[in-house]
Amino acid sequence: MQKVMLSGAIAAIFCLPALLTIVWFAEIVAGCLALRRRRPTLGASRERSHRTAVLIPAHNEGAGIVPTLHDAQSQLGPADRILVVADNCSDDTAEIARAAGADVVVRHDPERRGKGYALEFGVQHLASDPPDVVVILDADCRLSDEALGHLSENAMTSGRPVQSLYLMLRHEGAPGTGVNLFAWRIKNWLRPLGLKLLGLPTQLFGTGMAFPFALLAGRDLGNSRLAEDTALGLALAAAGRPPLFVSEAMIRSTFAVSQTGIEQQRQRWEKGHLDNIAELVPGALAKSLRDRNVPLAAIAIDMAVPPLSLLVLITIVCLVLGGVAFALGAWAATLAIPAFSALLLGLGTVLAWIAVGRDVLSARSLLLLPLHPIEKALFYHKIARGKASSTWIRTDRK
Repeated sequence: MQKVMLSGAIAAIFCLPALLTIVWFAEIVAGCLALRRRRPTLGASRERSHRTAVLIPAHNEGAGIVPTLHDAQSQLGPADRILVVADNCSDDTAEIARAAGADVVVRHDPERRGKGYALEFGVQHLASDPPDVVVILDADCRLSDEALGHLSENAMTSGRPVQSLYLMLRHEGAPGTGVNLFAWRIKNWLRPLGLKLLGLPTQLFGTGMAFPFALLAGRDLGNSRLAEDTALGLALAAAGRPPLFVSEAMIRSTFAVSQTGIEQQRQRWEKGHLDNIAELVPGALAKSLRDRNVPLAAIAIDMAVPPLSLLVLITIVCLVLGGVAFALGAWAATLAIPAFSALLLGLGTVLAWIAVGRDVLSARSLLLLPLHPIEKALFYHKIARGKASSTWIRTDRK
């Protein structure tokens, strides 16, 4: 009896990562189908009947904000504007943004630092002459042609938050491999496309987001959360306004130049993701069940899937433990469940590579991909011990 109970407990523990892997795999398959079914879309017009404000929170971004401003200005309609929030800056961000033609407000509050505080300050400023739609951009990103039009028109028409396709590039000569680029495309491109094909909403990614102003007015945005965007997406989904993915609008940014910068960047993103899994997902799932809110449940479940490297690392650990347990006489399920997860991860990764990864990751690197999560074990150990960076700092892209 004791042996049966132990086998059942081990198998039950392995079921959670297996379920998350199934979710991940289903999104990958749907995303691949969505890419094959895509059709050309009509261009977005600048002659909009509604007013759009581009809100750019900026912390020490004087060195790189001008290209972002020029991209946005080239796509503004006659009644549109750009507002830059120079937040706790020690450089000339405000002066440079003004000289480039943007409206600027300056915020000094060293005790309340974070992008969320800057966004709240900007929304409060816009409330004196409210636009119809607010598009939020990071200060160091570039816009595809007509991106603002696609974002603004979809937000106005749907009455929902809208998330663009947000991709990362790598500086020529910068350290690292195509693994990060590939993982980013899976998370921010293929999986949201899959969710859209299934009629489900997406998470928010922090930049390239558009909102009907009424959805942000009076909302408590001020926080120092590392991934404040995903928390906002959950809150809006709970209010009946789940975010919509619009891949026709593309926003591009770059990874850091130095190895140290890349590591800090990844630590902030992944720590923010893991914090949200622990702090937000359980409550969101409970609320979705109480309210029978399927879009909220979909976002929470999607958010519960850990970063790909961590998901692979967990699966490898389960596979080893399951093999040992099976060898000692436990149920076959203790090995079969993590083996099934490993199969789905391998198949899904190959499908994703064929769909969106061949130009950034060689076939040889793909074969070596299972070693990458093992190399990152120390990285996750640092996050678990609270050693990861948790402040809003400028990424060293130049």
